[in-house]
Amino acid sequence: MEYVAQIFRVPHFRQLIGVKQQLKGSPVADPFLVPRGALLGASVVTEEALKPNAAKLPNVCEHFGVRSTNVQGFLVEVGWRF
Repeated sequence: MEYVAQIFRVPHFRQLIGVKQQLKGSPVADPFLVPRGALLGASVVTEEALKPNAAKLPNVCEHFGVRSTNVQGFLVEVGWRF
């Protein structure tokens, strides 16, 4: 939870939780994926793209030094072939 709090100390990363999700009280996993990746020394796998000044998983990962990749990159990384 301390790591999640660090993420939300960056003002624009608060947008990881949308307004509708806040109002409905819907569960949101994104803020917990980055700390989990950091804790395990693992990659966060997402199809979101890195965009300047965005509140996207790749941006949060980059900011906190956690590796992120997409599904295709993950499959290549673990040696899967099709």
